[in-house]
Formats: sequence, structure tokens, C-alpha cells
Amino acid sequence: MHPELLRQVAIARMADFRRDAVRYRRARQASFYAPQPVRKSIELRLSKCREELERLATLSERPLRDGDWIVADVDGVPVAAVSIEDGATVYDPFKPTSQIVSLLELRRKQVLATAY
Repeated sequence: MHPELLRQVAIARMADFRRDAVRYRRARQASFYAPQPVRKSIELRLSKCREELERLATLSERPLRDGDWIVADVDGVPVAAVSIEDGATVYDPFKPTSQIVSLLELRRKQVLATAY
């Protein structure tokens, strides 16, 4: 084999080894850090104060009705609420709340079923 060809094969092989070593180091370093939990807890409760509902209504650009509301807190921060009387919802559009709103609607149905 020609010496220059052998040299090019060796250079390519060393480049492959370096690339594999970088991938290995990145994967190993990523395994040192535990993934952060998406949510610690979701709490469904009756609304205690009007200010949290007004904040959610402002964020979702929806009118706020009077009456009792069921609120969903994620890690202690209210992110969505549903009215018990008519099922109107207000939520934080900057957070993933579609599943939380579904959970609130289910809880509202449960509350209405036990009330009658």
C-alpha cells in the first residue's frame, strides 16, 4: 500500500476515535445529573381568594364569573380553574394546562354528581 494512503487512513481512524471519545464524555457527564421532575404535585381545591382567579382570567383573556371555583395548583402555584356552576375555565396559557383542565372538568362532574 502507498505510504500516503496509509497516512490518510490513519488520520481518518484517529478522527473517528476522537469523535467517539467526545460522545462518550458527553453521555457520561449527562448521566451525572439527575433529570428534573416535571411536576412535584397537582392539588385540586376550592378557590380561597379572588386575586388568583383574576390573575388566571387576565392571562387567559376570559371573563371571570362569580361563584365557587375549583383550582389546580402545580407545585403551589395556581395554573387553572373551573367554575362549578357553569364549567367556565380560566388558565395560564404559558404553561401546559390542557390535561389539568381535563382533570378539573372531571372533578367538577364528580362534585356535581355528589351534590344531588
